Amino acid sequence: MTIQDFFTLCNAHPWAYIALIFNLGVVFVNGWTDGPNSIATAVTTRAIRPKAAVIMCAILNVVGVVTIGALSIYLSKFIGGDVSQTIASLVNWGEASIDKVLCGIACGLLAIVIVSLLCTYFGFPSSQSNCLIGGITGSGLALMILGSNGTIGLDPWIKVLIGFAGSLILGFLLGYGITFLIQLIFKKATRGKSTRFFNVGQVVTSGVMSFFHGVQDGAKFIGIFILIGATLSTSNGGDQASAIMSLTGVWWIYVPVAVFIGLGTMMGGYNIIKTMGKGMVSLQKYQAFATDIAASIALLLATLFGLPVSTGTVKSTAIMGGGATKGFKRVKWPVAGKMVMWGVIVFPLSAITAMVLMFIFVWTCK
Repeated sequence: MTIQDFFTLCNAHPWAYIALIFNLGVVFVNGWTDGPNSIATAVTTRAIRPKAAVIMCAILNVVGVVTIGALSIYLSKFIGGDVSQTIASLVNWGEASIDKVLCGIACGLLAIVIVSLLCTYFGFPSSQSNCLIGGITGSGLALMILGSNGTIGLDPWIKVLIGFAGSLILGFLLGYGITFLIQLIFKKATRGKSTRFFNVGQVVTSGVMSFFHGVQDGAKFIGIFILIGATLSTSNGGDQASAIMSLTGVWWIYVPVAVFIGLGTMMGGYNIIKTMGKGMVSLQKYQAFATDIAASIALLLATLFGLPVSTGTVKSTAIMGGGATKGFKRVKWPVAGKMVMWGVIVFPLSAITAMVLMFIFVWTCK
């Protein structure tokens, strides 16, 4: 499908424009609220100034999205894992009409906004990645109840569950292990030399973390873009799975995602930087350096295996692991527990919200 074909089909199905606008809007907010996680520790340890960190993060987020967009077709063919395809295949929409599927995608994205606002209002952390998965699945379930004969994608959801559980465990273990290893290596180093090393090192590792945030979160919203295109292409015949594969790696799909995530990141998110950097545990420079390495490794592994994970969750668990090397009592476990708990709760909450929205739109449009 060419970009001209895409917009021709959008003109025939206006719900596609609504879904596209919602998707790019959520991408913008993701850059604004989730991008700062990548640079939080480097800023709070004063390794880099906030404005410089935000600019660096925005640029590397964009580079990360473009990279995963360009490489996604190779990941799916040669490694067997691609996050965008996992997201695009969460639901088999069955016999639902194209307009109802597009409406379902829009409702799933709108559910992200509603749940995120609710969590913010009540002071609870939320994961837009988990909200996205729950929202799209909830819309699919609503159409199944309405008789679409669709199904939930078993393999993609297995990847979702593995990714969620794995991010909690792997992030913590890598954070603990890499921090402990650095403690051993620099045990006899002078404070002055080690401080200079970790000041520079933190800038580098926070940049790497920003890149992988763009890779992982960019892939998720590229997946929604692909799903919209695949849904439209079925109007000319063909099945959803083949259409998803044919749209993987197409440049005009991932470039808008890269632009909007970069613009969102430039908004700053300074309150989030403060919460992430100091809310769970106070880190020294070497610990912050280690947690960025740990989170980046976890995101790389998840991406290679096509596992959608929350970058905020990965960074949070890596921070907890790094802080635990100085004693488990140093970690503010109630704060950390709340973040994990709400990471779980937003799955069903987003699904229920999307289902309600879907029922409302279907019944009012009869």
